[in-house]
Amino acid sequence: MKANSRRDNKLAFNEVADVYDGARPGIPHRLVTFLVRIAGLAPGDQVLEVGAGSGQLTRPLRAAGLEVTALEPGDRLRALLARHTADAPGITVTGGFFEDCTAPDGSFAAVVSANAWQWIDPAVSYAKAAGLLRPGGHLALVWNFPIAADWALQRALNEALAGDYPDAVRDPDTHLPGIEARVGEGRAELAASGRFEEPWWQFSTDILTLTPDAYCDLLLSYTNAVVLDDAARADLFHRVRAALTAHGAGSVTMDNVLYAVIARKADQ
Repeated sequence: MKANSRRDNKLAFNEVADVYDGARPGIPHRLVTFLVRIAGLAPGDQVLEVGAGSGQLTRPLRAAGLEVTALEPGDRLRALLARHTADAPGITVTGGFFEDCTAPDGSFAAVVSANAWQWIDPAVSYAKAAGLLRPGGHLALVWNFPIAADWALQRALNEALAGDYPDAVRDPDTHLPGIEARVGEGRAELAASGRFEEPWWQFSTDILTLTPDAYCDLLLSYTNAVVLDDAARADLFHRVRAALTAHGAGSVTMDNVLYAVIARKADQ
């Protein structure tokens, strides 16, 4: 996905670390297994995970047999990550921003990230990743984009939120085309760096079923809700619950669109 030009909120998730930990869906093991195969990774290979959060990608990477250095700048998220991976000797949890990573060049077989790469300045991200990769190493990036599977429900939610909370709107008519445009811009950004070969990429979809409370927690795990004050958050969630009740929705089934892109380091 194209880099976010508003990078001042990249630590906002740390303020709701417990909610983020419980609400954000993990990256499916089947997808990680597929990415490992595409990138030609082998058990014991060293990978650097950027913006590890509380371990949504970290744990399936380790389950695939990889040695993971998990980089997470948020202290609360990092504490949760360390707790979740305490019994996994192949994971090293560390703080700091990717821009400041001091590992020697060529240290990693892959640099990976889930839902975080857009927070890094592209003038830095691709060149630094290429430097940290061994020859033939890969950059592997994943994002997920959940939206209510019942489009009538999503439109009801949109109607309740659009006036005061437009960033919470997910338009079913433009959702996938909008994602495709954003990730296409991201691939163009990657190509413009000149540091990677033509990428492989794919979309897939998982299904999530959430209670109304879990759905509100998921909303809170995204920046547009994190940055609201307490009164605005309470109003947002009141409107969401009212829309769900009016729609007769005792749960929210969501299409969780997953986008993955992998690019091999270019020979220099």
